[in-house]
Amino acid sequence: MARKKKEAGLWLMYEVGLQIEGQFASSLPRTTEEIRGMLEHRMPTRKPEDAVPIDQLADQVALQVGATSKDDEDEDYLPGWATFKRDESGLYYEGRQIRGHIKDCALQIAPIKQARIKNFRSKIANKVYVMDDIIPLWKDILNNERYTETDGAEERFVQVMTRQGPRSAIKYIDYINDPYMSFRIKVLNDGIITIDDVETIFEYGSVHGIGQERSQGWGRYSVHHITDMTE
Repeated sequence: MARKKKEAGLWLMYEVGLQIEGQFASSLPRTTEEIRGMLEHRMPTRKPEDAVPIDQLADQVALQVGATSKDDEDEDYLPGWATFKRDESGLYYEGRQIRGHIKDCALQIAPIKQARIKNFRSKIANKVYVMDDIIPLWKDILNNERYTETDGAEERFVQVMTRQGPRSAIKYIDYINDPYMSFRIKVLNDGIITIDDVETIFEYGSVHGIGQERSQGWGRYSVHHITDMTE
């Protein structure tokens, strides 16, 4: 009896490797006060019954970024300072940030794709998912060397609008140079979003940049590989 051919699964899996070229920065605040403010701003008006208390969330993020507080009498305390999350092995980027990058790029190339795919960005949002929550930032992937500290901090003078009118402010951005990252994405296997679409997104993203300070040319990358990992 002839064996029935195995049907294709619901998802296609790809591994994406990106080599950042030059400075790269994340955007998480480095002070406990600003972390709490960020979380309060993002908190929905109607919280679910099992929502984690804001203080607990703030403490968790503060630990992940090595935050300082104005109440700690810490000489490193500086408001307006953006940095990376870190774990026991080193610095990392987050899957949610990659997903935001993908959707951002999809919005920009939607006019190119609209002849074949209507509502391209919404299709990407509902059919392409990043499968890694924590994405290590590698200094030397061949020697298994991960970034454990930043390479420096850039000082920038910015104009901010307040209720009292425009004001000058200083911000600081931690950065690393030329990190490598890789992550897995799943694409719904319904024939709508193809590998060509995925490649176009990252081709655009390589110039658009990823992370903070893209307007300064930070976060541009080359696509090291997009490898089919579907079983």
